[in-house]
Amino acid sequence: MFVLLVVCLAISYAFCDISVAQESEISFLKDKFLQMQTIVTKQENRIAYLEETVLRQNTEILNLNVEVSRLRPKIRTLEQSLYSLKNILRRKTSPNPRNMVKCVTKPDIKQDHVPNSVHRREIGKGKRILLQGTPTVNSPIGFYAFLSQNENNPGIHHTIIFDVKMTNVGDGYNSFSGMFTAPKDGLYAFAVSIIMIHEYASYELVKNNAVQGSLFVDAEHSGEWRSSSMTVVLSMFHGDVVFVRTSSSFTPHGSVHSSEDGRSSFAGWLIQ
Repeated sequence: MFVLLVVCLAISYAFCDISVAQESEISFLKDKFLQMQTIVTKQENRIAYLEETVLRQNTEILNLNVEVSRLRPKIRTLEQSLYSLKNILRRKTSPNPRNMVKCVTKPDIKQDHVPNSVHRREIGKGKRILLQGTPTVNSPIGFYAFLSQNENNPGIHHTIIFDVKMTNVGDGYNSFSGMFTAPKDGLYAFAVSIIMIHEYASYELVKNNAVQGSLFVDAEHSGEWRSSSMTVVLSMFHGDVVFVRTSSSFTPHGSVHSSEDGRSSFAGWLIQ
């Protein structure tokens, strides 16, 4: 009986020892779990903050892109205005060719000893003589230029530079800038023709920084070439500039076509 009691006590002690060990291990695991839960919560908060930051940055980038798109036409307009003002300033500060004259004065010869025929010739020499190369008032002015190749995918507010000058009487057209500068005051006519294939866009004729006319080429659904033209008559002062560009408000879709089979062109001439 005593032996049985000892065995029971031993078994009870062993179970108590195991229970204490299990409780200690459970407590340790519970602490670890709480620590991991804290770490996960911090990481979730960090991820949420980063996601919010990325979303805010994306919104800021989108707003900046919109602002850049809005400012780009204004910058181009200011550049064109500056170019026009430079022309006006150059016109104001440079001498007028019509006033660039030289006087040939007659020699100091006593009239009493000179025959009448010689005297008349000397008086004629004293008249004002225009410098060589100065154009006369009725000099013709006109130009015709076209694109040597396609203008691929121009963006909004893009100047079309017709780079091949076939005619440039009066030297008013610049094939590097695509701009015509009026050599003198007068009434001018301008003609624009644009070709596109399977695409569409709007184009403007601009004097200084003001749109004077527009045309639209619609070849999107035609399955063939399409062209549009316009003719504009403008009153211009010496130094005013005229050029062709894509629309300042309509995004173009596609390229301007120009080849031996059909040329996109720009022309102008002085009416009077």
